[in-house]
Amino acid sequence: NNWRESLRPHLESLARGDAPSPVATSPTHRSPTKRSSAAMSNGNGASLKKRGFADMERGNSFESVKDKKVKAVDAEGAAKQAQVNDLAKDYVQDYKRTIPEEDKPFVGAVPTLLKKPHIASPTETVRQTNVVSKTITRLIETANQGVHIILAHDARPSQVAKGLLDECTDESTSKGAPVIVSFALDWMNTLPLAEAPKRPDTTKRLLIYVGTPGKYLSMCIKSYRGRFDSAFKEDRLVVLCKGACMLPMGTQEENVYGVDEAAVLQTIVTEARKKGSVFWGHGPGTKAALMQKAYGYPSAQ
Repeated sequence: NNWRESLRPHLESLARGDAPSPVATSPTHRSPTKRSSAAMSNGNGASLKKRGFADMERGNSFESVKDKKVKAVDAEGAAKQAQVNDLAKDYVQDYKRTIPEEDKPFVGAVPTLLKKPHIASPTETVRQTNVVSKTITRLIETANQGVHIILAHDARPSQVAKGLLDECTDESTSKGAPVIVSFALDWMNTLPLAEAPKRPDTTKRLLIYVGTPGKYLSMCIKSYRGRFDSAFKEDRLVVLCKGACMLPMGTQEENVYGVDEAAVLQTIVTEARKKGSVFWGHGPGTKAALMQKAYGYPSAQ
């Protein structure tokens, strides 16, 4: 009823024909325009529009920095900015789909879900084999500490591997030799031996293993694990199996499937011969006895 009583004088003046008197309004009916104007002003009545952006203390944020100047970028700052740019570029490249180069199809470990078995086509086999062969050639050429080729029992039927073994010399020690060739332990365990033969110490060489190291017998040989783990961590491990090859490409070890293992082995042997003399890795004077036990007596020609 209070608002009715406040309107009574106004209604009576309208009934008499007088000029309308101003209506008294309560604070709750304050004009939104006046309220927004009051909110835009500070305690001194000055509008914030004239003062720029306000900080947390309702002051002018430009007053504290108007006399400061932007410093020139120094060498350290430029290096950090370049590092940030490179990281941003690498991040974008991870999500950018591009067509890989012909001789560089492997750009990282990308998991692939196969709904059915995939057999490499002849074109894919040629491409994969060329990539692996080029990479192995470069690895052997740049192996300053030398190369150690280990032939597993899987390599016994290969005539290329047999030719490499026949070419080895055992007239002197293999220490310091550019290329060393030896039997793998899974092959040595199939030979009748009175005592364990000497194993070459090749902890810094490029390690090329021809065969299947994942067989049960190989996995039981604990001495293999340390050599493989060390070579794997240092990106100097190459494993050639039937139709597949693991080798260092870029910053990590890559598994390449669908390769022609015979062609890759021929590349390994060819590049090893270019490296220099090929030495027998089981000690001087032991080659004839071990080769006879591994391949039998030579047949008459």
